[in-house]
Amino acid sequence: MSGTHAEATLYASLTDVDALEQLADTGLAPECIPMEGMRDVVAYAVEYFHRSGRTKAPSRELLMEQWGKRLEQCQVTLPEADVQVDEVWAAIEYLRSQYVLAESQRVQRDIAVEIAQAEIHERVEAIHRAAATFHKLSMAVRDRTAEVEGITGLEASLARYDQRAAAPKVISGMSLGILAVDEHCLGIHDGEICTWAAPPKGAKSWTSTHVAHTEWKRDRVTVLYTLENSVTMSYDRLACQICCVDYREYQKGTCSPEEIDRVREWLAVNAADLRDGLHILSPDAGRRTPAALIRQAQSYGAKSIIIDQLSHIEHPSPDPRRAQHQKIAEIMAELSTIITTGRQQVPIFLNAQINREGVAAASKAGRLELQHLAESAAIERYSSWVFGLMRSETEIAAGMATLQMLASRRMDLKNWRMAWEPWYGTQHSLGEVTL
Repeated sequence: MSGTHAEATLYASLTDVDALEQLADTGLAPECIPMEGMRDVVAYAVEYFHRSGRTKAPSRELLMEQWGKRLEQCQVTLPEADVQVDEVWAAIEYLRSQYVLAESQRVQRDIAVEIAQAEIHERVEAIHRAAATFHKLSMAVRDRTAEVEGITGLEASLARYDQRAAAPKVISGMSLGILAVDEHCLGIHDGEICTWAAPPKGAKSWTSTHVAHTEWKRDRVTVLYTLENSVTMSYDRLACQICCVDYREYQKGTCSPEEIDRVREWLAVNAADLRDGLHILSPDAGRRTPAALIRQAQSYGAKSIIIDQLSHIEHPSPDPRRAQHQKIAEIMAELSTIITTGRQQVPIFLNAQINREGVAAASKAGRLELQHLAESAAIERYSSWVFGLMRSETEIAAGMATLQMLASRRMDLKNWRMAWEPWYGTQHSLGEVTL
């Protein structure tokens, strides 16, 4: 990206709400804008965005009315083309980089001269002043996405509330594809981990493909890591779920012609619209650490990440002497850190196991508790949502299940009776229950 292109992208962002939101959140020190006369114009647009409750950008006509003479003096023509958020970030990054290069070269020259001319007893103090100058430069070009100060933070909080009040029941982030649950949770937001726990052979992988299909239909780029099953098995399951085909017969090649026609017809109707956007991956051993998984998904532009399952994620520093609960805690901590820092924050849907002892205890108690989950302390600490699914013998025979919310950071806990035969595409609520 050239300096001219970076500045043009920056000025194009001033009339686009999403792009201006990126600029306002990331922050760009005025001195990073090469054209001094445009610094006030950029500051005006950002202030306008905040005053509007973070919902509006100034129109091109308003900027011309308010700053027409300044734009003419600076020989700047506001672009009319749409600008992408990623382009704004790249422009900010470039302008910061150029400013740092120029300033650091100037500071180094000044330091060299000052130290050369200083008396012996003055040189240490000169180094301290130089360090302070570099620190000031570092602070000026820092990413402020995760920094909010005082009144600005409270005003942004109120603006977010106003947006929710104006459009209630809007799912933001990842959907689980279960209407009653989605309406209660309003989505799994960026930077949140949703842990889905079930017993061994408790259809966790089927739930993963169900969530993946839901997100795919919502036009959200989705990466599903199948760390236990193969990629081909996952696609076979997905085909059966979508088209209500018996998976067992599909594996044997003995489906009815009507069932296979449903699959063919679905592909014919949806192939063009859904060709891109879903990636089912099974990385090789050594590439299953939290950082490797998240970074690979981000390289695909993922908006939703699904991991099946926690016990198959690799610790970045394997040590046989480290206790299992410590390994899981460190894996969960790293997942949480990666998706809540930086500019590419995403939600994670993570499958986890209810161990056999937990299943026995839950059956005896008549309900699941967090402590019934394997490594429950780490899961509770780092998950924004924890769901647990159990099926009694009676429920299995009736094609049903009980879904519990075991932990939540945003909503009150609820439980649902479910119609549950995911291998036939059936995963929906029959109503709330009290346990």
